[in-house]
Amino acid sequence: MSTSTDSKDRFLQTPEAYLQSHHIMTYLSHALSSLFAIRDSDPKLQPHRFLSDYFSRVSQGNHVVHQTFSYVSITPHNRASFVKLFWKCYRTIGNHGDMLTAKEYHALIQLLCPDFPFTIVQSAARIILMDDAVSDCLMAFQDFLYAFQVQFYYNEFLSACRELYLSLSAGSGNEKSGATPRLEGVESGIFLDRITDMIANNHYHHPSIRVIHRILGKTQKASFYTYLLGIANSDTINGSIGALPKKSQCLENCEAKSSKSE
Repeated sequence: MSTSTDSKDRFLQTPEAYLQSHHIMTYLSHALSSLFAIRDSDPKLQPHRFLSDYFSRVSQGNHVVHQTFSYVSITPHNRASFVKLFWKCYRTIGNHGDMLTAKEYHALIQLLCPDFPFTIVQSAARIILMDDAVSDCLMAFQDFLYAFQVQFYYNEFLSACRELYLSLSAGSGNEKSGATPRLEGVESGIFLDRITDMIANNHYHHPSIRVIHRILGKTQKASFYTYLLGIANSDTINGSIGALPKKSQCLENCEAKSSKSE
């Protein structure tokens, strides 16, 4: 969608819809709660300066470190900011060529968000490994990073897609939620139609339907893992999230610093 169209849509919104679309009340509520929590312990606290600093951190994406998972995951901007924080903190792992397990990546993530659930990390690992037993398998940092980005950013949407896929692969809709998606695939056109209907009838934060169409339109049948890999490796989706550079560039600054220090 063009910038001019986005601008027109913005001016057509009601004030309430505009505030909701940008999660203003979410941030304001958290800012005020934080302000009230420290006002008695800091008699020199200036509320206007505190609020200014808070929203400055939100704008720069520096507001999610050492926060609870409920806050880190509450808005798309928070999720993108956390992905960027993870990348900036640990990209030297990729530069050194180290490979870690899902549990080890989860331990690193917990240093930034102590109650971050392992289930999201495990789901990200499955995008790469296509296996249920992924806890002890090693993954390169870049591979995990981009899988983790889409799994966390679109977590609810991808979970719903998984249920759709299981329903189609079972042929009856009776397959259990905990089942492993079958590798042989389902009809791409039918899967796409189901995803399109789901997007129209729900409020999931989702990738561009055009990109999903390109991913599923490549073959007559698509496995769930092929679909997830297509999303994780899409430069268009990565650019729309806005947290990470292209995969080929994610270690460039780190490598430059490393060569200077040698």
